[in-house]
Amino acid sequence: MSLNYLYPAFEVLRHPRCTKCRLCEKECSNKVHHYDATLKVMVADDEKCVNCHRCVSICPVKALKIARTNCTYRDDDNWTNQTIKEIYKQAESGGILLSSMGSPKRMP
Repeated sequence: MSLNYLYPAFEVLRHPRCTKCRLCEKECSNKVHHYDATLKVMVADDEKCVNCHRCVSICPVKALKIARTNCTYRDDDNWTNQTIKEIYKQAESGGILLSSMGSPKRMP
């Protein structure tokens, strides 16, 4: 089991006025929403959310909101979010990145 150090970029916020009509579950192509029968609530898997807002627009009582999380990596002059994600993804494998290591020429 590998550890996932990347925090989801978006967070699905559900208002208490949710009627559990399950339209968001039916309309979401990324399978973000599902109904938890034991807790009798709608649950969202934030890692799968791509910020398309389809669920927000289809909700009849406007109980959903998608927001960028505060815990994501912020843009930097040297490191973009995509670069940071790629580095963490490579680190999860336990392998060693071999590009740009060494020189094909003899060193003095």
